[in-house]
Amino acid sequence: MAGQNTQALEGALKDDYEDFVAEGVNNKNKFKDTFKAQQIPHGGRKKVFTTHVGRNAGVMASGEDGEIPVAGAQKYVPSEVRTKKIMGRVRWTQEVLDDTLGDENSFVDARKDEMNRLVDDFARKEEHYWCSLRGILAYLNGDPGTDADEVELDNAGGFVHASFGNRLVSAGQVVGAVNPATGLLRSGVVTVNSVNSDGTGFTPGSAINTAWADNDFLVQVASTSTTDVGGSSFEQSPASILELIDDGTYKSNYYGVDRTVYSSPVNAFVKASTGALSFDVLQQGSDIADQRLNGRIRKLVMHHNLRRLYIQLTEADRRYSATGSLRKPDGGTAAFEQEEDLTMGNVPIIALRDFPFDVIIGLDPEMGAKEYVSEKGRWVDDDGSIVQRDGTGTGAKHAFEAWYFMRKERYVAYPAKCVRWDGITGGTVVVARSE
Repeated sequence: MAGQNTQALEGALKDDYEDFVAEGVNNKNKFKDTFKAQQIPHGGRKKVFTTHVGRNAGVMASGEDGEIPVAGAQKYVPSEVRTKKIMGRVRWTQEVLDDTLGDENSFVDARKDEMNRLVDDFARKEEHYWCSLRGILAYLNGDPGTDADEVELDNAGGFVHASFGNRLVSAGQVVGAVNPATGLLRSGVVTVNSVNSDGTGFTPGSAINTAWADNDFLVQVASTSTTDVGGSSFEQSPASILELIDDGTYKSNYYGVDRTVYSSPVNAFVKASTGALSFDVLQQGSDIADQRLNGRIRKLVMHHNLRRLYIQLTEADRRYSATGSLRKPDGGTAAFEQEEDLTMGNVPIIALRDFPFDVIIGLDPEMGAKEYVSEKGRWVDDDGSIVQRDGTGTGAKHAFEAWYFMRKERYVAYPAKCVRWDGITGGTVVVARSE
């Protein structure tokens, strides 16, 4: 049938652009709100203080005219903290700066967008470092071979767990493998081309070096030309919460104090291989924190899968819910709305997306949490300008870049006021990526 229609008039129709960018990146990072720390300015080479680790042992009951015990002495160990640095950069060509000026030309202003969102990305990376060890992204799960096929991963963040090994790995990262026996970077680094949707690994952009091996540490490196471990994230990240609330499992030297020698003052109680979660298991931890250093657990931190496990423990007690009726039963809890925290003995249960899958930590607000800060975060402008030309002389490009950095380290003065449950079983981990 003859006549006009939209297909025939396609060349004359206009696109109607809405001034809107749909945000597909989750920038809600809850850990900083969960871990309230005193901000301590840091300058010089390191922050030095002392830790009281032992009593005078020369105190005993004595009979009339009995012997007096040999004099003992208080024991102190010097402690020191050095801040760790996180860095990032942005880069633009002259053309992208020119062509994205004005709403009529682009959805975003490239200069403002890249700079503002890099600060958001720093917050995300800080969250990752809170919940991972020593700058480790994952372990290699099996020998990756020498081709460009999928590299299998497990133990995300350096914590033993078979599921979702690529949860901290992102497309575009440059990564390398650290030999656990030597702490050195193996030959060959690759760019992450894509991460697998099933959470098991990533596809590299080029062939893997033959040196990579099973159980190597996968770490982020600065560039494809990096050859030394000093150009990687390994051992450079701020301390994680599991290194602070620890018994020497992950951080044996606690800022100068040997946790194997002086366990009571600087060690949290850690229940290894906890197994099935129960109310009694949680109460044990609270009791031990009280016994060790008058700990008062006021926050329970865990991954969402363990919060679901906790909800299962309460189902029998919620059979006749006050929020519903027999005609209109309500089978959920406040956790379903993701607005209110569940509680254990009035202590809030806080679910964090990046937290280790089988661990719960109980925090006492009086644990003496500190964050030593050399620089809380700023653009490098020491030579008078934030945006700099890219290169000089024959190596110069008609482009510009800017650097952003922060220098911090975390510390807990009284880990023994807190408690940690490791190896909790029965949870169901759902692979759900969040960039």
